[in-house]
Amino acid sequence: PARADLHKDSATGGVEALLKDGRADNAGQPGKFTPAAKAQWQQGLQAGRWRTVPQMQAWLQQAHGVKLALSSLYNKLGKAGARLRVPRPSHVQKNPAAAAEFRDTLPAKLTALDLPPDRPVRLWVQDEMRYGLHGFTRRVWGLPGHRPVAPTQQVYQWGYVYGAVGVGLTRTQFLLAETVDQAHELKFYQQVGRSDPGALHVLIQDGAGFHLRDGDTRLPDNVRIVTLPAYSPELNPVEGLWDQLKDTLCNRVFERLADLEAV
Repeated sequence: PARADLHKDSATGGVEALLKDGRADNAGQPGKFTPAAKAQWQQGLQAGRWRTVPQMQAWLQQAHGVKLALSSLYNKLGKAGARLRVPRPSHVQKNPAAAAEFRDTLPAKLTALDLPPDRPVRLWVQDEMRYGLHGFTRRVWGLPGHRPVAPTQQVYQWGYVYGAVGVGLTRTQFLLAETVDQAHELKFYQQVGRSDPGALHVLIQDGAGFHLRDGDTRLPDNVRIVTLPAYSPELNPVEGLWDQLKDTLCNRVFERLADLEAV
């Protein structure tokens, strides 16, 4: 019978009918993972909604009536390129609209500074980080069946590092101090200004209370300020530098602040 059908197809529809895959007319049973469920699942992954795959599995069943085995979910996560990631903390009072606006209007803000065209301009991102003798741990690579051990201590003695990184420049400025206040901040502004006295220095910084604002008469003549929106540290690239620094200081103990500062 199958051979007869082939002869019939070739006689009535030619080679095209002969080569046609009959399975194309049978879409089969619709998949459990509906387009709506998939779209919301992807949105949830972007928002970091689930910490474990069983939580994700329970949500799919409750919200969409989709029952998927854990193995199927792991497979889908792998195809989507999903990975376990540590969320970045975000202050509850952060204004996402203000952060987005800052990204869009930064060129206009820099233009509005009305800098003289006959002087070079150095653009910096700057911030401060607290460091201390109170130990902290971070993840390390290890072997199965063996849990690494890292020393730690509870000693409440602190110092602060003021730092500025040049945007597009291979230059940095740092100041170690015992506290953060306007006096030390002004000292740091002066240090940045002296690093290239003939240039104008524009510092992008957050709105901390001890930071001076643009136009403050105490600022050096060659230093200008652009202030970030409140509670938006992700807009300041220097935050990544502090994270790299902590990768070096973690899982260690120091007897004195001077030892830590040397590292």
